[in-house]
Amino acid sequence: TVVSDLNGRGGEGVAAVVRSTGVVLAINDRVGLPRPLRVPGMNRFSGVMADGTSDALSGVSWQGKRVVVFGMGAFAVENVRTALESGASHVTVVARRLGTICPKMIDYLNFVKPWDEQYRHDPLTNIKQMKCWRDCYIKSGAVAPEVWPGKVKHDGHTISVSDIWFVAHHLGKMCTKVGTLESMVEGGCVLSDGSFLPADIVVGCIGFTRNTTFCEQLTGRTEVMHSNYLDKNMMYLADAEIDETAFNSFFGSSVLEYAKFYTNTYVQAFERPDALGSILWGAAVKRTPVSLRKWTQYIAVAQELIEKDTTMRGLAADQVRERTKHFYRTMSPEAFLEVNRLEWEELHERLNGSPVSKDKQLPYLFGAAPTWCAPPSEVLG
Repeated sequence: TVVSDLNGRGGEGVAAVVRSTGVVLAINDRVGLPRPLRVPGMNRFSGVMADGTSDALSGVSWQGKRVVVFGMGAFAVENVRTALESGASHVTVVARRLGTICPKMIDYLNFVKPWDEQYRHDPLTNIKQMKCWRDCYIKSGAVAPEVWPGKVKHDGHTISVSDIWFVAHHLGKMCTKVGTLESMVEGGCVLSDGSFLPADIVVGCIGFTRNTTFCEQLTGRTEVMHSNYLDKNMMYLADAEIDETAFNSFFGSSVLEYAKFYTNTYVQAFERPDALGSILWGAAVKRTPVSLRKWTQYIAVAQELIEKDTTMRGLAADQVRERTKHFYRTMSPEAFLEVNRLEWEELHERLNGSPVSKDKQLPYLFGAAPTWCAPPSEVLG
């Protein structure tokens, strides 16, 4: 049974039974309701305190303000950018553990560098790329995640993309601190270790609850196969927890790329169940509770499909090839380098409020990046 506006007139929907031979549940999973930042003493704080979602800080003047952001996920990093670009005098980020921030060039390279037949990047250029990334942390004074160098990121964390993070650290406009908020007083924040942070604006970005119960409510099922299938011809096409090796696949950092591949998978399995059913919904397919879904689970099944089925192998190759062409047509590695370098240099003046001489800027470290990519003639023909 579904609730639908069958007449297309808007207003309240009506209950109806829609019969079908297949169902795809393309619904939100990983990001549910935001966790509110609530501690004793909030009513005593003389500044602005709000959660960093849903435009709660729309209209706030950041100019010259001391800002404290709690959390270090994607929303926290975006609030840091907003504060700094809007003239905040300083931003302190406080988190239980340090998230991973990558420069824009690192994220771009993850999509445009050549892949081998197993969809792996060249190890040598990976090493060069990681050295540049590490040097960004070292030279800027930003603190790297505690899990480096053994792991790229903490389990459960994503990787946020930001150049301003490194430039701001270099200019002394921001810093990070491990801790949690204990209470608020008139002039700022008291942390769990007893230390005090003066603040004019306090932003809460401490994560979201998982939204996994929606699938369970709709279907009555508490388990999903690693292939995203709940049953034959019934797919749960939703994001999942981004675990450690999630970025080492041809999906890159893109949920859209994952959705493209599994949409093709669904169509192929619908047309060729005898060929693909054993991989996607057969008795041997691994299962997991819906609440414990992870990226690496469906990445592993995608790899199995590519290895065992010629058609799926071709579809994956087409997807990667067309995506790479799109990147090159939009902005080739050489063009991206020049634009990114210019943005990097301009960030210094924007955050400083006046020009910063080249010798005082954070060095741009990715000048060799285009040489790690295929030439445009090879990609575009």
